[in-house]
Amino acid sequence: MSGAAQGRTSIYRGAAMAVLLTWALRAIGLVSVFILARVLQPDDFGVVGLAMTAVAMVEIFSFLGLRQALLLLTGEQRDYYDTAFTIQLTVFGALALALVALADPVARFFAEPRVEPVIFALAFRFILLGVTNIGIVEFDRNRDFGRDLKMRAGARIVSFFVTVALALTLRNYWALVAGMLIQSALLTALSYSLQPYRPRLSLVRRAELLGVSLWIFAGVAAQAVYSQVERVVLGRVADTETVGAFAVSKDLSSILTQEIATALNRVTFVQTAESGALAEQGTRMAKALGAYALIVAPLGLGLAAVAEDFIAVVLGTKWIATAVLVPPIAAASALMAVYKLVASSLQAGGHERISALASMAGAVVLAVTAGGVAANGGGVLAIAQTGLLVTTALLIGGLMLLALKSRHPIGGFLASVGRPFLAGGVMLVALQWLPRATEAPFLELAWRVILGAGIYCAMLLLLWVAGGRRDTAEGTLITLVGGVLDRRKSSEAA
Repeated sequence: MSGAAQGRTSIYRGAAMAVLLTWALRAIGLVSVFILARVLQPDDFGVVGLAMTAVAMVEIFSFLGLRQALLLLTGEQRDYYDTAFTIQLTVFGALALALVALADPVARFFAEPRVEPVIFALAFRFILLGVTNIGIVEFDRNRDFGRDLKMRAGARIVSFFVTVALALTLRNYWALVAGMLIQSALLTALSYSLQPYRPRLSLVRRAELLGVSLWIFAGVAAQAVYSQVERVVLGRVADTETVGAFAVSKDLSSILTQEIATALNRVTFVQTAESGALAEQGTRMAKALGAYALIVAPLGLGLAAVAEDFIAVVLGTKWIATAVLVPPIAAASALMAVYKLVASSLQAGGHERISALASMAGAVVLAVTAGGVAANGGGVLAIAQTGLLVTTALLIGGLMLLALKSRHPIGGFLASVGRPFLAGGVMLVALQWLPRATEAPFLELAWRVILGAGIYCAMLLLLWVAGGRRDTAEGTLITLVGGVLDRRKSSEAA
């Protein structure tokens, strides 16, 4: 096997492992939501949702881009890693103190006194994350994504059982808080158990690291702000039950779309950084964008199509009012997942500043528009729909920037992303047009999911054939499926 073929095999294997283990984590998350939504009340999720809005705003300053900077820089590894650990420890310690100081003002801002002690408790989570072993970046450098995700899976599984047990015992929001703290503690412990590197305090490489990481930090921070803008607006104008409904709808959408993209972004970031100039990677990135869209478009738009039955089955009938929020939120989440790849590709290709400015512009536009909608009496659905429109514009703008820097036709990027979303849109319209066959939510959900998958695949194939059967993500998928079927036939014949 040639070196190039071995490299592709390594990338595919890493991507497959990342997706499979992330799906396992998401499955645990769905089961957790399934149970907790039945044990706790929307008000409990609303209290934690308001607290997490404040935590997320402080946590923005923890997204320093140190992992990406370490992957991009070359030289004496020990000095870079020790410096990164020292910066991480200092920043997270400062953020914990900042969160403690903000607890009372935030509780007053939201007019919800229960938020203050929750924020106090969650401040300790920053201390735990600050001492996490920086050596786990080596998992990415060596494309050992499976090992990293196994570490995260171990922490998630244990915290899942603890959280459920506490929810059944306490029957209030403190079970959710304790679960987050336990998961962070386990993740820190496992980072030292699975990675032999032992960091030391040093700042010898601070200039090089911060020079690369600050624009990455700005971009990731802007994306974090973007994800919280709607919650902040709602927290100011709506009650905790409404905030809880919105938060759960967004979390469910994220589980099915953006979490998968986050795992795959780690694979593509390393590949893009190692593949030379961005201007030489346009065709490869078009296929990568198409592959992401192939995954997230049917998940996001499929969730939008079956929202009511999905909510009834997974969360229970007391959450059924949230079903109307899911379509715009799920669609926007799928689009945002693709945008994150665009931003990550620009970062890995040496255009950290442009990537950051694009994400910052998106956050500002969303804040202005969502705030304007709320100020003019718009409700939670109108705010969610505004988020969908702004996210669509942000993705198109990001694709234009990527086309400019990679010297690849913008039409190629739009077609790669557009085909899966068009196929998903047809699926969405078809499923919403069809009448209900049964009043049993589980049975209704089951047949609609199966039919929706068939409609999506058929429409996707039709669009690919109509486009000339080019070497796209769809063509690669068809080739891979054909190879698997051929090998199965060969093994059966033998």
